[in-house]
Formats: sequence, C-alpha cells, structure tokens
Amino acid sequence: MSIATVSRVLNKPQSVKEATKLRVQKAFAETGYAVEPLPAEAAPPQPERQEAPESRMILTIIPDWKNPFYADVLEGIGSAADYQGYESIVYRVKESRYSLKKLRRLVDRLNVCGVLLLGKVADPKDLEQLNESIPVVQCAEFDRACHLPYVSIDDYAAAKTAMRLLIQNGRKRIALANGPAQYKYAMDRERGYYDALREAGLETDESLVVHHSAIEFELAMSVMTQLITKENHLDAVFAVSDVLAVAAIKAANRAGLRVPQDIAVVGFDDTYISQMSEPALTTVRQRGSQIGSYACEMLLDLVHGVAVSHPQILMDVDLLVREST
Repeated sequence: MSIATVSRVLNKPQSVKEATKLRVQKAFAETGYAVEPLPAEAAPPQPERQEAPESRMILTIIPDWKNPFYADVLEGIGSAADYQGYESIVYRVKESRYSLKKLRRLVDRLNVCGVLLLGKVADPKDLEQLNESIPVVQCAEFDRACHLPYVSIDDYAAAKTAMRLLIQNGRKRIALANGPAQYKYAMDRERGYYDALREAGLETDESLVVHHSAIEFELAMSVMTQLITKENHLDAVFAVSDVLAVAAIKAANRAGLRVPQDIAVVGFDDTYISQMSEPALTTVRQRGSQIGSYACEMLLDLVHGVAVSHPQILMDVDLLVREST
C-alpha cells in the first residue's frame, strides 16, 4: 500500500474506493494508530483540480508498438490504473508529433482525465499549456525543457555502466547501436558511450555509431549486418535496446564471429527477448513495469488534487551480466 493511497484516505476519502478505505482502516486498527482529522485551516494546500473527476479514463500516448519495452511499461500503467478503478486508453502517435490543438482535441474526444506521455511532442510548451487544463505526466521519455512531472531513469549513467563492463573486459573497439537521434534517451546514452571511452583513454570513432530510425528487428538486422564485418575489427557492441542487441548477435554470427569470444554484446531494457537470445544477453535492466506503475500513480494523485512531493523521479537500473560478454 503506497503512502499516496494512505494520504488520499486521510485527506480525500471521497476519491478512494470503499474497499481501499476499509484496508487502510484495518491497518490502522492492527497497529493501534489513531487518526485525528486535520482542522480545515491546517489542511495542506492542493492544486486546483476537480475533487471527483467525471471521467475514469486516462490516456497513454506511445510512439510505436514494436518496441517490447513499451509492453512492460503499459503493463505497469494498466495494473496501477485498474487498482484505483481507472482504465487506460493507449494511443499511438508516431514520434508524438502533435500540436497543442490536436492534443486538446484528442483529450476532449476521448473524455480522459489525465495524460501519460511516453514519447515526444514537437514543442514542449504545448505540454505545459495542456497541463493547465488536465494533468500530464511524462513516462520513460521526458523533455528537459518541459517543467512537468516524470518517471524515468538516468540514461547517461546507465550507458556508462554498460560501457565500463566492456572496457574492463578488455574491449577497445566498441560500436554503439543507438535509437532515433531526437529522443532524450538516445542522446544521453550516446553521451555516456563517448564519455566512458574518453575516461578510459580509448579512441572515439564516429563511424562506429549508428542511429536506427526505429527499434525494429528487421531494420536493425540490415544496419548491423553492414556494421559488423571482420574488416571493421569490432570487439564489442553496446546497443540501446535488446532488440538491437539481438540483431547484433545474429549479424555477428552471419559474419562468422563468435559471441562473446570475438565480439561482446550488451543490450538495454531486460525485455523477454534478452534471455531468449543465444547466447543469453547481458543487458541493462530498467524496470519498465515499475516505471509505468509509478507514473500512473503520480498522474492519478494529480487528478485527485493530491500534492506530489517528488514530481521528478529517476529510478535505479541494474546491469545483468549473462553469456554475451
């Protein structure tokens, strides 16, 4: 049971399901905790949101369907929404190229009470203006120029952790299989890649950095097949997605290279395909389901007018070392 849920039961019981209130009250009784109602003048200030929103729908906007990481995030969003009696509508917007006018039209047409955004918009000011009329939370991907709540990870630090493993294992000529260049995660992971090389005193080579226009296996196979050749003398690949990493393993096998003996591969996300690959993929695990769940809880707090004490959250990641390194 989250602190936010207890807070809603104490301060805004009308916004909480009866079953949830009973669970909290039972917990109070078992611990002997006595609750005194706050006097009206002592109640903490809250944002000016509706007390009980008419809609029980939230809108989740994603940039594409093919990236398996989004499936994990959506699972967390769906679970958190369902627990509080809400439903989530998932809407695909390619690269989230929506103007403020189109975003508002979509929100009004679907009659939602909040928006979770997993991609980008052309102008971050559009999100801030939209947030004036409906709560908006950025999830996984976020824009630094936009002063809105978000739940994500430190992509820069995570990339450096992955690179240090490869460098400590003696790898010197490391390629980067990156995502679309306009995304924050791609920019931050690329910075981490270059900084790790420089800090280790290794040469940087821009020809070893490739940007994929989408996280798609077929496209990645084509790109990685061109990159990974015996003539390139690569000894490692750091991929910003498990999809790209598995494509790198397959391309290496086709080139007659052994993984990890000839070329090591590190992926990112720890999606289901990381353990299905052969060999099993070393990868950076970001907990997509928890990211989605936390972002949804934050959004519903804002919908109910509950003050969010930590509106910008960067979650921890782990490096899972398996057979590909």
